[in-house]
Amino acid sequence: MNERPAKLGAWGYLLLTAVTLVISIYFFFFDSTKGNIALFCLPIWMGYSVFNLIKSISDMIGARNRIANFTRMLDRWQDTLGTRGSALALLAFMTLAVGGVKIAVPFILMML
Repeated sequence: MNERPAKLGAWGYLLLTAVTLVISIYFFFFDSTKGNIALFCLPIWMGYSVFNLIKSISDMIGARNRIANFTRMLDRWQDTLGTRGSALALLAFMTLAVGGVKIAVPFILMML
């Protein structure tokens, strides 16, 4: 029952990870105002983002572990919160919150 929202959540996570990788690459190669911390930390963040992107893609085409994990998580939240709508709202909020933090990291690194 929760497989379709779980797929959307997994695709959202994949998309937000790709966006943070593109932003990091842009800042690293095309922004000349970065400091020493950004010069050191941006490649580490890019490596982390590439790892997560590859892992997400392999989960989408391989064993589908991420979708199964999202489905189980939605089922638990639905049992805990009582309604499917609340569980879906929590999934949307958590996906956007994690994506927002991921997108904010390159901007924070550029400020340091």
